Amino acid sequence: MRAAAFAIGLLLAAPVFAQDTPSAPAPAPERLAPLTNSSAADGVITRIYSCERGARVPAAYLNDSNPQRVVLMLEGRMVVMSHIRSADGAKYAEDGEGEAGYVWWTKGSGATLAWISEDGESQSLLSGCQEE
Repeated sequence: MRAAAFAIGLLLAAPVFAQDTPSAPAPAPERLAPLTNSSAADGVITRIYSCERGARVPAAYLNDSNPQRVVLMLEGRMVVMSHIRSADGAKYAEDGEGEAGYVWWTKGSGATLAWISEDGESQSLLSGCQEE
């Protein structure tokens, strides 16, 4: 019994070697492929916004989904927001209406980014954003 436990321990402690032949890179998921194409025919429109303090915000609008969505690159991560009601312009919220999260509001070629706290307080994060 001790010999078996010792043998298992040696196997687990042995170094792991990489394959001699590299494997082919994994194919990109099909859902991400349209994000690199700015064609409106695919239902995806990509834009880059220049904002205050030199911030740049890449955006992909997914107009073929219900509700419509926008994917923003913020601080090195993708943030997905859904379209919500707006009296003027297009408004997107990270977790839907009434919850804490990012809010992206576009009107014409301009946009603003805000954070809405759980108690409904809005804090402007980026304003004066314009399409490049």
